[in-house]
Amino acid sequence: MSRYDWTWVEAGQAERARRAWPETVVALPVGMIVTCRVITKMPFGVFVSIDGHEDAVRLMEITTLPFDADLPEVGVVIEAIVTDHTSHNFQVRLRPAGD
Repeated sequence: MSRYDWTWVEAGQAERARRAWPETVVALPVGMIVTCRVITKMPFGVFVSIDGHEDAVRLMEITTLPFDADLPEVGVVIEAIVTDHTSHNFQVRLRPAGD
């Protein structure tokens, strides 16, 4: 992978994520299982979309995947568990639900 795609980030998304943060934390509590779709791959993990939570920034870090696993491809639908909320950057952290 030589290039990483940030085109999924829309103008104003950071501000929308900040404004939606209190609702996001309540709607996506730690331990909740969600269905999500991979929207881009990065060297450190994948960003995913979760239906109904378009303004939330959702990240599944590579460290949450099994040691020998590849990152899921863009467009793949996966089940994930909410593991954390990071207020400094308004991110919902995830790990695969099957692991």
